[in-house]
Amino acid sequence: MLYLLPSALALVAHLSTLAAMVGLSRAYDCDLYLPGGTAFDPRRQNRLLGWATGCEWFAALWLVVFVIQREGVAAHWLAGHAEAAAALNFFSSAARLGVPVLYLLGMHWLTRVGRHLSKFSDLRMTRPDGSVLLPRDLMRPLWLAVNAHGAMLLIVPPVLLYRSLGQL
Repeated sequence: MLYLLPSALALVAHLSTLAAMVGLSRAYDCDLYLPGGTAFDPRRQNRLLGWATGCEWFAALWLVVFVIQREGVAAHWLAGHAEAAAALNFFSSAARLGVPVLYLLGMHWLTRVGRHLSKFSDLRMTRPDGSVLLPRDLMRPLWLAVNAHGAMLLIVPPVLLYRSLGQL
């Protein structure tokens, strides 16, 4: 029950990142350049968001492996499988370094896309079908994702510390 809040926050973050990616995919036919040669380039921004989402998902799954090993949930499942138990122990011990690195790399890519889109926030793009697309509308779900992932930085460590102190 204690892990429900971080899990719900991760779900909100990933769904809002997906919403930003869908919004950017609507802008694939917009070629827009700022003075100085900065291109809007929605395909590249979507690739960066895809890499960021992959890093965040992999970090979350790695954190689940860490929690499973720490709580001893899989001990009876792996009783006869020494190789699987050794792999679980290895991944759990490597999670102390790997999870923060992957998480921060994903956050870096999310904020990089946000900074790039903020350069275009005041522009109005008219698509070939006549509809108007505003980059600031694309930024709303992205900033929700960045804020939700940032909130996880504040919530997950105390939850893990609380569980490690054995206060439940």
